[in-house]
Formats: sequence, C-alpha cells, structure tokens
Amino acid sequence: MDTLIQDLQKTIEALETLGESPATAGEQIDDLLDPLFQHKIDLVSAALNVSTQPYQQAAAAMRQAAAKAERAVKEPARASEAFRAVADAITKLARLQDSLFPIA
Repeated sequence: MDTLIQDLQKTIEALETLGESPATAGEQIDDLLDPLFQHKIDLVSAALNVSTQPYQQAAAAMRQAAAKAERAVKEPARASEAFRAVADAITKLARLQDSLFPIA
C-alpha cells in the first residue's frame, strides 16, 4: 500500500479514536472524517505518480497530519493542532485529486 494511503488510514484511525473520547469528541471530527474517507476511496484506485508536486505536497501534509493526530490521541490537549494539520492535508489531497481527475 502506498505511503500516502497508509498515512491517510492512520489519520482516520486516530480521529476515530479521538471521536470516542468525551474530551475530544465533536462534530469537527466528523467534518474531517467525511472528506478523508472520500479521498481514500478515490485515491486507492487512482494511478498515483509519486514524483509530481501535488503528490509530494499531499504526502508531506498527510504524514504530518497522521503524526499530529496520533499524538493527539495520547495528548488530547493537542487535538486542535491535529485538526488544523488534518484540514491542511485535506486541502492538499483535493489538489492532488484535481491534478489526477481534471474537470473537462
């Protein structure tokens, strides 16, 4: 499995764990999970070229989001930091998808 997809899955799992905790549960997690699931579905079947700039940017952002989300599971006070990183990664994933599936 591609590293980008692995980090995407790690982020999803960490957010789901945060969503189960009363200290961090909230609508914001659902708002982040929805696009992550959709991006994962779309990217799993896509032919990803790892040498493109959109891929590199998405991979770096997703790696950072995964690390921050996993850290937030251990330190719930850092959840807002993780949420910002995940939102940034979602933006970069959208740019990657736009480069893969341009609108005609």
